[in-house]
Amino acid sequence: MTISLPNQLLWRKMALVGGSMLLMAVLSLILVQKASAHGYVDSPASRAIQCKNGTNVDCGAIVYEPQSLEAPKGWPNAGPADGKIASAGGAFPKLDEQSSTRWNKVNIQAGPKQFTWKLTAAHATASWKYYITKDGWNQNAPLTRDSFNLTPFCTELKNGTQPPFTYTSNCNVPAKSGYHVILAVWEIADTANAFYNVIDVNFTGGTTPTLGTPTGLTASGITNTSATLSWSAVSGATGYEIYRNNSLVGTSTTTSFTNTGLSSGTTYTYTVRATNGSGASNLSAALSVTTTGTSTPTYPAWSSSTVYVGGNKVSHNGKNYEAKWWTLGETPGVADVWKLLP
Repeated sequence: MTISLPNQLLWRKMALVGGSMLLMAVLSLILVQKASAHGYVDSPASRAIQCKNGTNVDCGAIVYEPQSLEAPKGWPNAGPADGKIASAGGAFPKLDEQSSTRWNKVNIQAGPKQFTWKLTAAHATASWKYYITKDGWNQNAPLTRDSFNLTPFCTELKNGTQPPFTYTSNCNVPAKSGYHVILAVWEIADTANAFYNVIDVNFTGGTTPTLGTPTGLTASGITNTSATLSWSAVSGATGYEIYRNNSLVGTSTTTSFTNTGLSSGTTYTYTVRATNGSGASNLSAALSVTTTGTSTPTYPAWSSSTVYVGGNKVSHNGKNYEAKWWTLGETPGVADVWKLLP
């Protein structure tokens, strides 16, 4: 069959239009996948999720993707520039507007606090870190590194493990008063990036320490599975709370505590605070304690229904494996995609 010249031109135009539409559809799919593959702090509600929920107003495009506050990792030495910390580098500039009244604040108290992330992709994780603004910080100027205490008040090292889609950090928030900003940083293990969320908080009640801070925290009697901690007495204290890796692990009415059930060859971080009927002190300086023996990392159990990418680590039948590339349903120890770890 012979097609006339006008019809040939028509078919060519239709092919070009169809190809363009297909390309646009593919690009849209890629962008949607890219925009959804992240996470945000849901509780206490971050500045970004409060924008999405309508508690914060005039926020710009962040209302459509609060999970996308991504920038190079390594803060404070790297990461988003001063003045662009809240927006993770400036892609959502409205978030960088800063004054004492610009953003809705979440009421918070000093002491144990859970920070819950909602993840749309459970990336292999290097760490979770949490920073807070200094006393006397300038509430009416853009956030800079000088606004924050640059030592995190809470750190969780994950060594490349894959978190669940709802992940909670158990932290101890330092004693503050009034309005402060918490910077939550989720560092990804197998990329150069991290996710940055700021949380506007207002300290209410129980924010002023009523006791001195414990000092002289030391460890002795360290074995494969236990360690004994001791510290100097605090005047007026009736008891002490002992925290391991920012989680409460016990209390004591004396100035010592033996922590058992530990893993061999593993490093733990301990802090202590004094308590009485009126309140609690600030946490002591942290002490790192490494148990004797050698350790074998424990990774999440392999699941045949989970997608893994290169660098993801799993355990299966008592052994640890690392994925060489993308895989789904291929059994560790059988499929070549899995590398046996020492």
